[in-house]
Amino acid sequence: MEKFVKDKKYNIMKKVRISATIPEEIFEKFEEFSKNAGFKTRSKAISMALHEYVVANKWMEQKESIAGAIVITYFHHSNINEILVSIQHEYNEVINASMHIHLNKEQCLEIIAVNGEAKKIKKLYEKLQGIRGIVAAKMVTAA
Repeated sequence: MEKFVKDKKYNIMKKVRISATIPEEIFEKFEEFSKNAGFKTRSKAISMALHEYVVANKWMEQKESIAGAIVITYFHHSNINEILVSIQHEYNEVINASMHIHLNKEQCLEIIAVNGEAKKIKKLYEKLQGIRGIVAAKMVTAA
């Protein structure tokens, strides 16, 4: 990792040079999206994407109460619904409601409204992420 010098006069953030290995398909999609979004350099697009990731996951650092929704997509199979219901019953003190949506014959979307102690919501989120068959999980905070 190579570090760049911070310019104190203009308060420019210190920069680092990184190297990463990612799947080719993700790289190609990223390149296409960043060009369509008007980024002039790959570095700027990556910097903005990393910033967005940090901002979106800042809720993980919270210690008190949070509110929001956990959105998951998954492949429907014989017992995944029972696992989801069981976990939701286990965390009923932080779950206000949930909505199940059939996207197609194979995939479903579950939106779980949460409000309460951040520590418990983090545990719920991590448990949901760990279920085999979950394609994506995202926490969206509201307050």
